Amino acid sequence: MNISTVCLGIYLSGLVAATPQTESPKTTRVAIMSLSADGVPAAYAVGLTESVATSLAKTGIFETISPKQVSSVLAYEKRRDALGDCDNEDCYTQIAKMVRANHLISGSVAQVGDTIVVNLALIDANAGKVTKRIDRKFMDATELMLSVDGAAIALVQPILSAQQGYLKIAANVPHAEIYVDDELRIESLGQIITLSSGPHTLKIVRDGFYSVSTRFSIKPDLVHTEKATLIPAKETIEQYEISANAMRYSAYAAGILAIGAGVMTGLFYNQATDDKLVVDSFSSALESERAIPARRDAALAAQDGFDTNQSLYLISLSTAVVSAVTSSALFLFGEDPDRYEAFSGLER
Repeated sequence: MNISTVCLGIYLSGLVAATPQTESPKTTRVAIMSLSADGVPAAYAVGLTESVATSLAKTGIFETISPKQVSSVLAYEKRRDALGDCDNEDCYTQIAKMVRANHLISGSVAQVGDTIVVNLALIDANAGKVTKRIDRKFMDATELMLSVDGAAIALVQPILSAQQGYLKIAANVPHAEIYVDDELRIESLGQIITLSSGPHTLKIVRDGFYSVSTRFSIKPDLVHTEKATLIPAKETIEQYEISANAMRYSAYAAGILAIGAGVMTGLFYNQATDDKLVVDSFSSALESERAIPARRDAALAAQDGFDTNQSLYLISLSTAVVSAVTSSALFLFGEDPDRYEAFSGLER
């Protein structure tokens, strides 16, 4: 083992140790070569190279190795000249293996007439071949830099698609439609959605509410929770409050009715009890006493009163119980009139 090999090993060990680790155990190392410039300012190629590296790093899935790091590693192997001589897959594959990268990105930016053309290639170090190429055409440098992020993500789709993560959505309204990457999903809010790793777009839609759109990134084998607050439209708030207030007033009315019926239940019960005492007293009296017309008439009237008051007692008791249950149910399970109070002053 020669000294240069030992130094290379020490350097690579230090390079790995110094690289921040993400929370995902499936971090993929990607080496990024400096893009070549043809007919455009060198700054275009430098800026594009940095933008590609930044776009991949933002996903939290890739550990990017910059052109400067690649140059430092090659310098230990006396192969720094390879940076300028590489023009085929075998050469790039060797460089990727030297820096212990799983993949390597190379490409160019060129001026073709009035159009800026960007060519990017993703090389699999293990397979030793290009797994994907993309070509993008732009009218000016501004459009170029604004579109780099999408181009970089499109280039690494073969890597992202091979790794899956999970999405869970929490929202302030039920039964909303979920669109991931502009595709309507069959899953509902709160359910786990399986997605390929990497960046995605999310849109949540429900009638009567302003839709919510956002971007998020999925990491391999991890659950990403996205919280969304849909703002109700003015008409939705008004209709909801009318319905909720009607239910709440009904709960109050049922409660008052339950109290009144309870009071009447007590009154009818007491009256029926008094009538029953008169009837029982007459029944237990001597034959001579029961023969007294006034006593007999009072007992018959008490019997009629008992039957009537007992019926009214049962009706009042049933009314009190049903009203109390109805009032409690409306309070417990009815809509809260103040649910959208925080949105009342908002205008969209």
